[in-house]
Amino acid sequence: MIIGIGTDILQMDRLVAAYDRTKGRLAERVLGPNELIIFQQRLNRNHQRGMAFLATRFAAKEAFSKAIGLGMRMPMTWRSLQTLNEPSGKPVTSYLGALAQFMEERQWIAHVTVSDEQNMAIAHVIVSQK
Repeated sequence: MIIGIGTDILQMDRLVAAYDRTKGRLAERVLGPNELIIFQQRLNRNHQRGMAFLATRFAAKEAFSKAIGLGMRMPMTWRSLQTLNEPSGKPVTSYLGALAQFMEERQWIAHVTVSDEQNMAIAHVIVSQK
């Protein structure tokens, strides 16, 4: 059974401007601990790919918050949802803290997809019952 659906799309230029304006603190505020490690690795190799990673993860968090019907209110926080990748490249969600408990209590699971193209990033999330 589908609980909710969320989509978010953003212009990467706006995110890059916010990242530059905050001197990089935006990534630390938005990304979970495992996401932050991957972001730093990608940013160090290729600035544009690092920014694309940040943008897709930002979009995934927005889409997820819509799909669970809470927006950015507890237990949903920027850092409590992580979108990581399986070895195959498939994006998967993981939850930290109160969000993990919230999802487990309800027996909900989120299915996520992210994509980026030049100056746009998009994420789509479907939350369903386990």
